[in-house]
Parts: sequence; C-alpha cells; structure tokens
Amino acid sequence: MAIFKFTGTTDKSVDEVFAYLADMTNAKEWDPSISSVERLDSGELGEDSSFRVTLGFLGRDLVLDYHVRGFDPPRGLVLRAESGVFISEDTVRVSTENGRTRLDYEARLSGKGVLALLDPLFRLSINHFGKQAGAILASEFLA
Repeated sequence: MAIFKFTGTTDKSVDEVFAYLADMTNAKEWDPSISSVERLDSGELGEDSSFRVTLGFLGRDLVLDYHVRGFDPPRGLVLRAESGVFISEDTVRVSTENGRTRLDYEARLSGKGVLALLDPLFRLSINHFGKQAGAILASEFLA
C-alpha cells in the first residue's frame, strides 16, 4: 500500500477548510495529477456524494469515481474510489490547534490482486504527486 500524508495549518476557519476539501471539484486547483473532476450528483454534499475524477497515471488518463464514505462536517471526511486495478482512499481531518486550523490529509493507494505487486510504483507516484499537491495546497489555499 502506498500512503502519502500532508499536514498544514492556516488562519482560515475549520468550516472553510472542510468545505473546500469536501467539494472534490476543487482538487483540480491543487492536485497536478488531476486533469478534470465532475460531480455526479446534485444537492448538498454529504455521505454518498460522488465525483468522476480523471487523472494522469503512468502516461495514461485514468477515470475513477470517488464516493464520500464518511462525512462529519467540519471535522472530516473519507473519499473512496475502486477500480479493477486499485483502491484509492483519501481521509481529510480538520481540527483546531493553537488557535489555527489544522488540516491532516492522508491518501492511500493499493493495487488489487496480483497488481498489489505494483504497490512500489504506486508509492513513487503518490509521493511525487502528493508532494506537489501538498505544496500547492499550502501555498495557494492554506496561506
């Protein structure tokens, strides 16, 4: 399993940080591996909301449908996608620390079946794009 973790703090409110990250259509602004995101349902965001995400992976476009599997505003959420190749799960936690808002973001990516052998490749990819995404998120949204 490949895991990437990002932690950042901001003067923005817990509600603002949660709302921004809960709406996965914003991910294109800060995750350079994502080329497009569309919401697949309507209404208020919540448990079972879903998003179609197109991302670049190993020189190809990969389309994944992410579903909100945990939704606890403004404290956190879990987004999960599963394909025939791998499982991706992102966990967002938002809290207050020393009068500032703290964001903890964890992305997990694991191959399914024999493709679990590709986990070292997934690890390289998630670390590369995760570091870029974390830097953009810190400098452009959390700043």
